[in-house]
Amino acid sequence: GLIYVKFNGEIIIKRAFGYANKELEIRNDINTIFGTGSRPIDYTVAAIYLLDQKGLLNIEDNISKYIKNVPKDKSKITIQHLLSGQSGLPDFFDTDADWDPDLAWVNRETAFKRMLSQELLFEPGTDRKHSHGAFGMLAAIVEIVSNQTYYEFISKNFFEPAGMKRAGEYGEAKEFKIQDFAAGGGPMFVGIPNIPPNWGPTSWLVKGSGGMYSTLDDLLKFYELVRSNKVLDTEHNQWFTNSSFNLDGSDRG
Repeated sequence: GLIYVKFNGEIIIKRAFGYANKELEIRNDINTIFGTGSRPIDYTVAAIYLLDQKGLLNIEDNISKYIKNVPKDKSKITIQHLLSGQSGLPDFFDTDADWDPDLAWVNRETAFKRMLSQELLFEPGTDRKHSHGAFGMLAAIVEIVSNQTYYEFISKNFFEPAGMKRAGEYGEAKEFKIQDFAAGGGPMFVGIPNIPPNWGPTSWLVKGSGGMYSTLDDLLKFYELVRSNKVLDTEHNQWFTNSSFNLDGSDRG
């Protein structure tokens, strides 16, 4: 993996260790591309706040303003509820029929149907529980409001301005080679080698909350951009500038 520690503006350590691909005896380095677990949640948050900043949506809006046929029990869910874990939506919405809880192909329409038919954990706004599904719903709202795909929107507004050239979605290799990726091991083994380009296109099971890859330096470029006031103004980048604690994980390596 990689370890990076910065304290009071000083980089204490930034180092790669271990193997990116043991079979090929390729060691990790700072430019090795990894699947990034739930880190794309922050791309989704940035996209929503940018659309709010542009006046194309309001985070206090009910989701029914953008999504058709919202049932009564979910009609009070707002964009803010989705952002803050207060929507009441369960964490995930995969089913036993999906061959994999992350990689099975589900389109946006099917994702909507599943999420809107789920039983809420609590009435919107009355409690707080993290939901990956909520960020999938936010990613869909990004598409509906911007009239672009989710990936097009975050690429144009964040990846390209930040200079993130080694970030992408599952199922695409771009110009990269096998040697550029860290190969995952363990029980979540899919494809030979087990790397993001071999996992199929990013499903709406994880769109907006996963399904992407990047490098340490590209992630650092993203955070530098969203904290800089160059894209998001001071009012809209507080998610990224306030004190916070983040924990990521990915069983796929």
